[in-house]
Amino acid sequence: MSILERYEEAKKVYKQFGVDTDKAIESLYKMEVSLNCWAGDDIKGFEGVEAPSQNVVTGSYPHKARNPQELRKDILKVLSLSPLSKRVALHAIYREGKAERSDISIENFSDWIAWAKENDVALDYNGTFFAHPMVKDGLTLSSPDKEVRDYWIKHGISSRKVAAGLGKALRKRSWNNFWIPDGFKEVPADRKLYREYLKDSLEQIYDCPIEGDEYLVDSLEGKWFGIGTESFVVGSHEFYLAFACKHNLAFTLDMGHFRAEEDVSDKLTAVLPFVDKVMLHVSRPVHWDSDHTVIEDDALIAMMKEIVRGDYIDKVGIGLDFFDASISRVHEWTIGIRAAAKCLLKALLEPHGMLIEAERNGNGGKRLLILEESKSLPYNDVWEYALYKKGIPVGKALIDELDHYEKVEQGDRE
Repeated sequence: MSILERYEEAKKVYKQFGVDTDKAIESLYKMEVSLNCWAGDDIKGFEGVEAPSQNVVTGSYPHKARNPQELRKDILKVLSLSPLSKRVALHAIYREGKAERSDISIENFSDWIAWAKENDVALDYNGTFFAHPMVKDGLTLSSPDKEVRDYWIKHGISSRKVAAGLGKALRKRSWNNFWIPDGFKEVPADRKLYREYLKDSLEQIYDCPIEGDEYLVDSLEGKWFGIGTESFVVGSHEFYLAFACKHNLAFTLDMGHFRAEEDVSDKLTAVLPFVDKVMLHVSRPVHWDSDHTVIEDDALIAMMKEIVRGDYIDKVGIGLDFFDASISRVHEWTIGIRAAAKCLLKALLEPHGMLIEAERNGNGGKRLLILEESKSLPYNDVWEYALYKKGIPVGKALIDELDHYEKVEQGDRE
């Protein structure tokens, strides 16, 4: 049977469960998953700063992007293989032109804006608070050294201005996310001091008026621990959640930043009654926040179902966040963004109406039965048709296309 014939049969099956597959596909096309530009070169950036990296990656894949032009070319290839609306997340270190991090302006991203306009791409932004000489003793915004704090406060303000500028230029909402590495390997004697410094620094950053802030969504990202901060992270989950609630900011949930046994999807409905928006960083932790390439797994399916069930499409920004230098950048991006799209489609195809009816009637057995039966519905036939409609390859054709791109377009990068 052809893709079209399989889809017509799948459409009939889903209709029995009260699901309109055509509507689900059209909804999928409108959704966005922000592609993480930093997977393209292992978070090296193009600023040329010589500083010890605080990011751990593996391998030495030879075809990484060496300049902004190669990075944009690779990104565009991956976006062409996804059925989603196009969005890309930038980091400050991917600016062009000379500028200190404390003095970055929207002009440093003029080529990114021109490229985004030409290709109908929305842009998100992240300040880069790591791998820089002004990170002193592992601290930035929480440093006892006022010179260090002031430097990173200026970077935070400039980051908000850049994100607003990106949004204004493209007439699309731009998420500005902050993650900082501050913390200690061993237990500090005065936790309070560092958190007071961080609170004061952030208040200075967010108190600064920003032109074009109607396009800006500010978000804060906490973490349980990291390499070098095993005992104390200044910007913890609780700290940033409380700060976001008090200051009406968005809150970032990174799926790798919690204990392995935690269900991160459960946190979505727990925080959204108190914050206006959530930025979701989609990662795949293996034992901890190891930023493995995103695949279609139970954790990702559960998260996407919570987004769709809660009708949170406009309240949740979805961004990929992984980097694996041991495999092809274009392969890993393609796997990740298509996995996110697959899980979103699976969520859209869930027989939500039947599930809610059973639950409201107190019929837990029927609810569980529907959940189990829905696992066997012909979801992949709908997925392949959604790609077929947009002329996007699947299966062996996708493998061949990526092999060709690596050989022909990236082969001279070694």
